[in-house]
Amino acid sequence: MPHDGSDSDCDAETPPADGARPTVTRRALLRSVGGATALSYTVGSIAHARGRRRADLDQDGLVAAETHTGPTERALAATFGDQFDGLDPSRRELLIDVRYVRGTSVAAETKAAIEGLFRREGIHAQWLDYPKRYDRERFEREYGSNARTVLWGGNSFYRTEIKREFRNVAVQLVVVPGRSHPAYEGLVYSPWTDALGGGQDGHVNGFSVGNRAVVAERDQVREEQRLILHEIAHLALCHADDPQNDGVMGTGERIDLTDREWERLRRNLDNVRDRTGYDVLFRSCLWEDCLPML
Repeated sequence: MPHDGSDSDCDAETPPADGARPTVTRRALLRSVGGATALSYTVGSIAHARGRRRADLDQDGLVAAETHTGPTERALAATFGDQFDGLDPSRRELLIDVRYVRGTSVAAETKAAIEGLFRREGIHAQWLDYPKRYDRERFEREYGSNARTVLWGGNSFYRTEIKREFRNVAVQLVVVPGRSHPAYEGLVYSPWTDALGGGQDGHVNGFSVGNRAVVAERDQVREEQRLILHEIAHLALCHADDPQNDGVMGTGERIDLTDREWERLRRNLDNVRDRTGYDVLFRSCLWEDCLPML
């Protein structure tokens, strides 16, 4: 598959002068991502988050009273079987719930590398392949290769196919084939990126809204590892504009993060929680990366 699209968000190619888009207003941007209705959730979300943080001592988003040895842990064990090695309230957990459109895959080396990097940094990552594969024809008909219809629209894959209890404890990673159109082969469309004139007519390799992401399947293992670590790291990290940052949030020369990025990620694992159902609106990195362009 080609690698001529951006990774995600607002890493953008400059549109040609004769095809420049008009300046996008903040109101238009909100409409483009379907986020305007989320504002009514803000106060309740903040109060809920504060209450949860007091009960979540390791700040990984998994509250012992609700999760450990409870119905959620039993549901995880029943769904993922031997892949799931339980939850330990004494350690920082990161569950990666991976959903595949039939015909797509992630290399075993990538799964091991991602788990290994997080565990090296004191985060007990568990790569959990969801046992069901989603029919490609049905998936493309109902959701397509569109970040909004996969991740955050009212009838999105995320909201209709993923159980609420899993949304609250795991990062969801959806692996899709990407578009088959010759100009955008192997890419996904992001209305957020397109509204800002980014990507290849808004098409990118992957897109994250913090606690869930969609990636187009990659052929090369190194590129697959770089892309997936990049999108998972968006749980707490924004793009780095420091040319000395050679990790996946910067130049991508190393399949790793910087020490400061790992520390920030460890402190913000509780971003995994789906507090409002419209968390896309509250993902700070989208605003930090994109609003300076408006």
